[in-house]
Amino acid sequence: MADSAQKTELTQETTQAHVGHGQDAHVEINPMEISGQMVIWTWVLFAITLGALYKVAWKPILSALDKREEEIQKSIDNAEVLRQEMAELEAVKAKQLAESDEKSKKILEKARQGAHEQAHLIEEKARDEAAILTENAHREIETSQALAEDALRIKSAAWARKLAGKLIDENLDDEKNRALTDKLIAEL
Repeated sequence: MADSAQKTELTQETTQAHVGHGQDAHVEINPMEISGQMVIWTWVLFAITLGALYKVAWKPILSALDKREEEIQKSIDNAEVLRQEMAELEAVKAKQLAESDEKSKKILEKARQGAHEQAHLIEEKARDEAAILTENAHREIETSQALAEDALRIKSAAWARKLAGKLIDENLDDEKNRALTDKLIAEL
């Protein structure tokens, strides 16, 4: 550093000597040379540029980033709300599905019970009808049997009368025949 300070002094002396003599000499400026005035101007220009960038670029960029951050947060919140709503809808759907499954099972069970009861009723009705038909058949048989017995008695009585008439050789009149027949029928 001491060397660069000495060089700076030499350059300044040379520049003053040339200017002082009234010569139009060309002064060479070394860009690697650090001068106090240059440092101050650099800092002033940096501060002005920084202020301009702060007003023109930095604030809009920060506000855009803040706005984007808010939008992302809103999207995250909305996604969370939607996820919760979907979970609630899934729970409601599962509940309704279970309820409808339970209802369908109850309906099927009622239908089975109804069919079983209906079959039982039909079976009972068929038994009752069969019992009635059987009873009616027994009555008809008894009635037919009674009629057949009566017819048989009448024929038997008629044959008995003929036989008795032939055996007795006596011809009875119709009134006596009827009285005798009635008496024989009553005895049979």
